[in-house]
Amino acid sequence: MYDQRPVLPKESVFFGRWDRRRRERAITVNSGSYLYTRFSGAWIAAHFDVSLNQAPFPTLAWQINDQPWQEAELSSSVLLGHGLGAGVHKVQLMVRGLDEHQSRWKHPLIASVTFTGFAIADGGTFHKPLSEWVHPKLTMEFLGDSITEGVVVQEGHAGVDPGMPFTWPWLSDARMSYVGRTAVLLGAEYRQVGFGATGLMLVGSGDAPGAIDAFNAFYAGCPRDSWQPHIVVVNQGTNEPGIPGQKYTEHYVHYLGMIRAAYRKAMIVGLCPFNGAHRDDIRKAVKKRVSLGDKRVVFIDTAGWYDGPLHPNVEGSAMLGKKLAVAIKQFI
Repeated sequence: MYDQRPVLPKESVFFGRWDRRRRERAITVNSGSYLYTRFSGAWIAAHFDVSLNQAPFPTLAWQINDQPWQEAELSSSVLLGHGLGAGVHKVQLMVRGLDEHQSRWKHPLIASVTFTGFAIADGGTFHKPLSEWVHPKLTMEFLGDSITEGVVVQEGHAGVDPGMPFTWPWLSDARMSYVGRTAVLLGAEYRQVGFGATGLMLVGSGDAPGAIDAFNAFYAGCPRDSWQPHIVVVNQGTNEPGIPGQKYTEHYVHYLGMIRAAYRKAMIVGLCPFNGAHRDDIRKAVKKRVSLGDKRVVFIDTAGWYDGPLHPNVEGSAMLGKKLAVAIKQFI
């Protein structure tokens, strides 16, 4: 009943780094990538090409209308809702967590999600997206490492089935990370771009390159698109404590310059990592960019915000999201 042929409706709106070069599919290697669609019908299912995926499989999260969020492991077909009433419904579907250790930059993209469309009940139809999806008042991009990705936010979480193994895609949770919390508090649509164990130059898990080499691509062979956010938040430095200060400042200045070249009008935030790594070096890099004439780059110091584990859990992420939202509001 629920295995009808899926379609990737033109009415869907995507946020995150999705490869949309082929009309019949959308591919992402980033936890936190999501999409919206509106539809009428008694049920809706999401379909995926899982031919490249290997256990442990990515996890998904979704919300229909204003009902509680639901979660499941990726499979070729995931029933999102059934027994729905009359009228137009809205759904937000998110890539909740990936295994950062699987290949996600070079082919084959084992740690990826390939969305091929929705199937809806006979007689149902897709509807125009809400104007706030098409023209959001505030858009953001968060650039960072595993902390930005939301790795092990759900420490001790076993997923929907209490007997399910504790796997990386279940322990990770992009929606509940500091990124997701910050964006919701600011009322922003956003892109969440994190690659575990990476730095500005440091190659990380899953063969993901350093941020400088990764910025202008979604993954190997897929160039960055024309997205233009209002605010860019950079959370780098945690994984490169051994780089001398002056050298790190030089790398950071270069990275900020790359971001500015891509996002001409965006406000760029150089965020001090939550563990304080390279605080003074990042501050100096931001000052250098300002001295070069870039008046839309700022430094946010997180000193005293957080003293918990390296990877914030659900509670720590909520607290950090509140603090970061307050700090960013003064610049909006």
